[in-house]
Amino acid sequence: MTENFLEEKILGAGVNVEDSVGWGYLSDIQQIGDHLYACGYSGQVYKRCGPNDWVHMDSGLLQDPKTPMEDTIALSVINGPHENAIYAAGYQHAEWLPPKAYFFNGSQWRELELPTVAERIVNMHVESESRIWMCGSNGTLLLGNAQDGFKSLSTVDDNQLFTSVCKFQDKICLASNMGLFAYDPANSDAGIRRVITGLQPELQDANIVDCYDKVLWSIGPKDIARFDGNKWERIQDPDNLPIR
Repeated sequence: MTENFLEEKILGAGVNVEDSVGWGYLSDIQQIGDHLYACGYSGQVYKRCGPNDWVHMDSGLLQDPKTPMEDTIALSVINGPHENAIYAAGYQHAEWLPPKAYFFNGSQWRELELPTVAERIVNMHVESESRIWMCGSNGTLLLGNAQDGFKSLSTVDDNQLFTSVCKFQDKICLASNMGLFAYDPANSDAGIRRVITGLQPELQDANIVDCYDKVLWSIGPKDIARFDGNKWERIQDPDNLPIR
């Protein structure tokens, strides 16, 4: 059915379109409070006020399209517990892609200080107003908030590219290029550990991990699996060969 399908264009955003200003791609869209928010390259942040009514809310973040590439900020993810506490994070296009994170308090943005060991931020999970999780390159896993700061929970042995993060049964689950991992805040000494599903073979890849209706989903380019809290089940992707 297509009658509920809705397509909108944010003026000035994107590439290779007539109205593109040159800021670049959008990378994430999330509902925060009563509104949708989108972010992207060059510090773009937009708020949807109504149908086809997207407004900039990136004063202090938005960069001139002529900004040198090495100084350009790419925002990969946006989220927050409410509309007066919004986080946007990503990286700078400099050598080794240093992480960047910003906080909006309802009136203005400010840059957040991140641990020196942190690398490029890829995704975020909002557990509560005081517990914001961020994940990314080279095993980066951060926990904190704009008021108290962030701390790193990874070790020198963690070198995965974490692309997605969520909470399930009191554990933090992480999708990565090396499979599915989990961190237990109640057992922090155990660190970030690979999830053993018991599937044959084990999960081949994981790109997105999310929880819906008390079920954990791991979705990768070729491998899809769900966990109901008791057992794992692999879901065959009809577009791929069976995983054996």
